[in-house]
Amino acid sequence: MAKLKLNDFVRYGKLFEEYSALLSEDRQGIMRLYFDYNMTLAEISAERGISRQAVKDAITKSCEKLDYYENNLKNCQKKEKILKKLEEIRKINNLKEIKLKVDEIIGEI
Repeated sequence: MAKLKLNDFVRYGKLFEEYSALLSEDRQGIMRLYFDYNMTLAEISAERGISRQAVKDAITKSCEKLDYYENNLKNCQKKEKILKKLEEIRKINNLKEIKLKVDEIIGEI
């Protein structure tokens, strides 16, 4: 995997936030350094005492796993959909309409 584009970096950062517990501790550590601390592959390599290629492979495989989890569980997708509906509710002044939207969200959970 080449250096991630900004939108991919943000996307995988969100997926990592959601599914990090499903990765091994070793992969969690590497991904945390990459996404949370914005360290380069070389910096992570030096920090962890492993090759740059091993870091790159760990990030690539972890991103593939994160994609797999999201494609199957869709937690991030569901959260974004709920947040969008909550933003719509925030703009509604009619209590009855609010109740209908809330019921719609509850029905989807």
